[in-house]
Amino acid sequence: MARMKMVDTETTDPELKDVFEKMKQRGTVLNVYRMMAWSPALAKVWAPFARGLRTELSVPRRLRELLIVQIACRHESRYEYGHHAHMALVEGVTQPQLASLPHWHDSNLFDADESLVLQLADDLTHASGATAATMKALLDRFGEKHVMELLATGAFYCAVARIVNSLDCELEPEAGQHVVPPAA
Repeated sequence: MARMKMVDTETTDPELKDVFEKMKQRGTVLNVYRMMAWSPALAKVWAPFARGLRTELSVPRRLRELLIVQIACRHESRYEYGHHAHMALVEGVTQPQLASLPHWHDSNLFDADESLVLQLADDLTHASGATAATMKALLDRFGEKHVMELLATGAFYCAVARIVNSLDCELEPEAGQHVVPPAA
């Protein structure tokens, strides 16, 4: 059960009404945004930034979604995983890869780029940031532009996981409640 109630999507608040209408044009108003809407200014800036991280960066979307689902797994964030597991599959991450995320080090299902992105996800969720070794490997492989995009995406989705977990945000049925992150 969610720890905060959600703002009604039919709100009469003029600032929120505009934000919710833009979200409805793209599909639906997610539960996390209905909770964030208690701060209309936050809801207004959060959604476009999240969308930009998913759609406007140059790092392949497949790697970004792999990063996000690993962060969701490490944070045990059912909500985040429920939304991004499907996106990862659409981008070419396989079901066996998703199932092996908790023990990816022991798997031969990930190539060198994927393994490096998974290491970044682990560093971001278990430490104060990426280790020097991970940063060196990322820079050597991807260069500064892609490293910044990966770091920003990973840090953002660590924040998302912490927010939705703190709120005990309920996963929307259409997001795939049957999808459960693999156990560590």
